Amino acid sequence: MILPGVLALLVGAVLAFAVHGDVGGVGVGTVGVIVMIIGGLILIAGLLRLRRGSRQRIAGRRDRVYRTSKGKIIAMVIAVIYIVSPIDIVPDFLLPVGVIDDATAFGWLLFAIGQEVTRRRGGQAA
Repeated sequence: MILPGVLALLVGAVLAFAVHGDVGGVGVGTVGVIVMIIGGLILIAGLLRLRRGSRQRIAGRRDRVYRTSKGKIIAMVIAVIYIVSPIDIVPDFLLPVGVIDDATAFGWLLFAIGQEVTRRRGGQAA
């Protein structure tokens, strides 16, 4: 659920900020915002599932259960809400500077998700 949420969030952001025009009488920016919100909700649902344990077998030892910490999950959920929210430190209408804070939050979110995927796979390269 994490990958589809990230993709929908990214596609929605591109539609909202980079594409102009109408689709069936509805602005592409409006469609982009709706796709961002749906992607954010899917991503949050996927992030909340990270708290479940993932069993890993370590060379002859007992299975180890890896769980993502509550603090990291909360930070990732806050990052998603910040990206989707119209309330920002720097307003989005101040292009391109206004989008940089959202892009930074999105970059950190991708980095954190990558860390968790790597840890769940037992430290192997993703």
